[in-house]
Amino acid sequence: MAKRSNRRRPPATQVKRTRRKNLALSDHYWDVTHRPLYCLLFLLPMIAAYEAGMVSMHGRMPADERPTLAAQQILEWFFSLFGATGFYLPGAALVVVLLAWHLVARHPWRVSMNSLLGMAGESVLLALPLLFLNRWLPVLRSVSVLTIADSTSSSAGLDNLLLSVGAGLYEELVFRLIVISLLMMLFIDILRIREVWSVAMAVVVSSVLFAAHHYQPVGADAWSLPEFVFRTAAGAYLAAVFAMRGFGLAVGCHVIYDVAAFLF
Repeated sequence: MAKRSNRRRPPATQVKRTRRKNLALSDHYWDVTHRPLYCLLFLLPMIAAYEAGMVSMHGRMPADERPTLAAQQILEWFFSLFGATGFYLPGAALVVVLLAWHLVARHPWRVSMNSLLGMAGESVLLALPLLFLNRWLPVLRSVSVLTIADSTSSSAGLDNLLLSVGAGLYEELVFRLIVISLLMMLFIDILRIREVWSVAMAVVVSSVLFAAHHYQPVGADAWSLPEFVFRTAAGAYLAAVFAMRGFGLAVGCHVIYDVAAFLF
C-alpha cells in the first residue's frame, strides 16, 4: 500500500514548476500595470510635484485666488458636501483610493522597478496619437486637454506646467476612475444592460462630460465646437487606455500630452 501511495503523489519537480509558472503569469508587465499599488507608486511623484509646487507658489494666497483646475474644483465641491475642506483633499483622496483598492484586492506588495520604468516609457508612446492628432489638424493646434478654472491670479509658465500635471491626475480621477466606474455599476448591476453596450455607453457619456467640463460655467474656456469634438475624442481615447492598460497609464498619457502641448 505504501508503494501505491507514493506513486499517486505528483513528483516534487512538477509542483515547483507549476508554482513558478503561476508567479510569472501574475507578475507579467501587461497585468501589473492595472494593479493599484503600481498605479500609486507610479503617480506619487506627480502628486507630490503638483501639490508641493502649488503650495510653495500659492500657499499664502486666499483659496479663491489660487490657480486651480475645474476637475479639482469638482472634487473640492464634493468634499464640501460632507463638511470637509482643504487644498490637499483631492491629492490625499487619490492616494487613499488607490491604497484602499490595493488592500481590498489583496494584491502582493512586491513591486518591480523595471515595470514602473516601463510604465513611464509606455505613457510617452500612448500620448503620441493625441499629439499627432493635434498637430495634423490646424484648427486644433495648441489645444490642451486641460482647463484652468476661473481665477483672479495671473498664470505664469510654471503654473501652467504644474496644472498640466494636475490635469492628468484629477481629470482622470474624476472622469475615468470615478465616472466610468459608477456608470458601469449603473448599467450592468442596476439596469442589467449587456457588458459590451455598457462599456460603449460609459465611454461615450464620460467622454462628453470630460469635454463639456472645460467650458463655462464649470471651466474657464469659451465654447468652441472644434475643440469640443477634439476633447471628446481625446476623452474616448483616454477611456480606452484606462480600460485596456489601467488607471496609471491613462494618467501618464494625459500628463505627457498636456505637458507637451504646453511646451511645444
